[in-house]
Amino acid sequence: MKTALAQPKQNLSGQRMGAKGLKTRRRLIDATVDLLNSNPIRDIKVVDIAARANTASATFYLYFDSVIEVVCAASAELVQSTPAVMALFESEWTKDNSLEKAISLVKLYIHFWDGHRALLRTRNLAAEEGDERFVLVREDSVRALLMALADQITIAQQAGRAPSFSPAAATSGTIMMMLERLGALMHVHRVRSDITIDGMIAACAQQIATSVGFPPP
Repeated sequence: MKTALAQPKQNLSGQRMGAKGLKTRRRLIDATVDLLNSNPIRDIKVVDIAARANTASATFYLYFDSVIEVVCAASAELVQSTPAVMALFESEWTKDNSLEKAISLVKLYIHFWDGHRALLRTRNLAAEEGDERFVLVREDSVRALLMALADQITIAQQAGRAPSFSPAAATSGTIMMMLERLGALMHVHRVRSDITIDGMIAACAQQIATSVGFPPP
């Protein structure tokens, strides 16, 4: 199974990175993320990143080939299967707690999106345009959650609490798509009727609770 690229131990010149090199690489990544928060990636230049990181453009090229590569490196550090989210799967989902757990899952997920919105949006766009590097880092970011949710759906299907006409993994993936879109759209959503963010959170949670075999009354 392919996974996202691990942090390299050498720079692009083949030199092993010591503490100073790792700090410089870290500054370049942080500077890129800072710039993404206020600029589209197409407007960010290497010289801008180097200036924000208080280093030279030539130094940038010791660690990254391009702006898109440093954005990919930053994206690889994002894990949407956060400890708080995964903790929801450490105890049994029951009729009494499934809706509460589902609501918590949705809120935690979109809260993470809110904190990393610019980078996640850029990552997803690159993945959807077919950049395999970003496809892999996106898959890595959600894999643990995707599998944990699929496991809960499988339990529900085997117990006869949930329909089994669709595979558990496919159902889990569909729920993940809902979560992703909700996180992406919450800051651009405009209320034109009764379709509010809170309403969509409730609807998404309802779908999750139903999928694990405990539909809300």
